[in-house]
Amino acid sequence: MARKALTDQKYELIKAHIIDPENSPLSVEHQEILDRVVSMSKILDKNPTIKHAVALHKSKYPELSDTTAYRDARLARKLYNSFHEFDYDFWLPWIMNDIIENIKRCRISDTFNDRRVIAQEHANLLKAIGERPEEIPDPNRNEKHQFYLMVNVNNTNVKIDITNLHKLPEDTLRELNRILIGGHEIDERGAVEIMES
Repeated sequence: MARKALTDQKYELIKAHIIDPENSPLSVEHQEILDRVVSMSKILDKNPTIKHAVALHKSKYPELSDTTAYRDARLARKLYNSFHEFDYDFWLPWIMNDIIENIKRCRISDTFNDRRVIAQEHANLLKAIGERPEEIPDPNRNEKHQFYLMVNVNNTNVKIDITNLHKLPEDTLRELNRILIGGHEIDERGAVEIMES
């Protein structure tokens, strides 16, 4: 039977190891990996460049190969939030699966304490998923609204519908362009300079 990876271990086991490493429920091999990953996550918080973090990590653990050190770095970035990034796409399904597994186990034994745990896990699941929004965002919202460009001409505000901007006469568009650019007419050379910058 293939051994489970550290990321396949239950959240409670990893949490128990971090809280009380002396009485860790993890195997010795997983304890060593987790300790290295915790160390790497602390290094990454101070040195977010992977190459530098791996070099520091290898100075602390000289027996590690480059492959193992980089694997520790990838795992640290996945498992521990950093000041620089946090992979919610990895974390959220992991925590939700653990909560669901807890609920399933408690339903099988169905004691009074298990029913309390189920209620707590439902609350945790609600926190992880989040409250249902009062109003579901409408994907066609922008199509329902009209957007206007407000132009001030001789102290008079003129409202121009952006969807009908292309219908304006060419002279009006040219004048609007001149006003918006600041009174300068752009020649071909100026347009090329703008495009190249």
